[in-house]
Amino acid sequence: MGKEKKILAFNLYGTILDLSEISQEMRRKQLEYTWLLTIMGRYVDFDEVTKMAIRYTIGEGKMEDELNKWRSLRTHPDAVYLKDISTIADIYILSNGTTRSIEELLRLNGMLNYFKGIFSAEKVKEYKPSPKVYRHFLEAIKGEAYLVSSNPFDVIGAKNAGMKAIYVNRRNLQVDPLGYEPDVVVKDFKELYEWLRKS
Repeated sequence: MGKEKKILAFNLYGTILDLSEISQEMRRKQLEYTWLLTIMGRYVDFDEVTKMAIRYTIGEGKMEDELNKWRSLRTHPDAVYLKDISTIADIYILSNGTTRSIEELLRLNGMLNYFKGIFSAEKVKEYKPSPKVYRHFLEAIKGEAYLVSSNPFDVIGAKNAGMKAIYVNRRNLQVDPLGYEPDVVVKDFKELYEWLRKS
């Protein structure tokens, strides 16, 4: 009898998609807006939040150029391992992004078919690291699952919500000292694939 497949929920932006061409100030503002909106009990979808962050940090005049960059993001080089990972684990997307934008980006990068489903924060009208986002996923799949993310706040959010977490630490950063240690730390998706094969 074969071992049961692990269930992995991948964060998209920064974890699968490379954000190195994106303004760091814009990205910070984008995340800040998601956290503020959630704390205030308001919801604006992630595409609109992105436009607001671009408008604030870069300006209306460069809106289309920056949006085109955001809509044509490419994957990290190690994302080629997602194909192999999808053969030994059930993989999903769990993202703040809108379902439409997630599908478009995965299709652009030839990876849409690797994933068994897409879970967007738009379903619960709150953003990560709200516990509702992770619990919505856990309730839907009715089993134990790991979040896979390169964003420390995301790993902390998943652990806080009772989900396991794998931290993709490509830049060898210190783990945040909030008492929510990731269950597994890997440097890239190649190492994640090797860990899955052995576990």
